[in-house]
Amino acid sequence: MAYADYQFYTESFYGSDLTQAVAPRWLEMASDEIDALTFGRLTFAMPTHEAHVVKVKKAVCAVAEALFHIDEQQRAAAAHKAEDGSYRGAVASISSGRESISFSASGASASSIAAAAASEAERAKLIGSIVSRYLANIPDANGINLLYAGVR
Repeated sequence: MAYADYQFYTESFYGSDLTQAVAPRWLEMASDEIDALTFGRLTFAMPTHEAHVVKVKKAVCAVAEALFHIDEQQRAAAAHKAEDGSYRGAVASISSGRESISFSASGASASSIAAAAASEAERAKLIGSIVSRYLANIPDANGINLLYAGVR
C-alpha cells in the first residue's frame, strides 16, 4: 500500500505532474523504492510524529514524480529510435558505451532525469538523493533513523 495518496499529492505536496489516473501506480512504486531504502522500517514502525509522517509522504510524492519522468524519458528514447538504429527528434546527447541517449527537456532536473533514464546506477543515485533529502534524521516509531544502515 502506498504511503501517500493522490489527495495528499495534490493538496499538500502541490504536485501536478501525475494525473489521478496514473498517480496510484507511481505512488505505489515510490513507496516500494522507499521501503527498500529504509530497510522496510516503515512497514512495521511508521514514525509517530505527524511532521515525520508528512516527510515520508512528501518523499513518496517526490520519488513518484521522478520515477514518472524517468519512464517518460525512456519511452521517448524508444519512440525516437528509427528502424536503422539511428535516432530522430530533439536529441540532446548520445553516448556509445552501454548506449545512452537523452532528449532535450526543460526544467532544472532534466539532466539528472535523463541520466537516470539511461543508467541504473544514476537512477539509484537520483532516487537515493531524493529520499535522503526528505528522510534524513527522521526516526521510525522505535527511534531508529529510517536511513540507518548500521548494526544496533
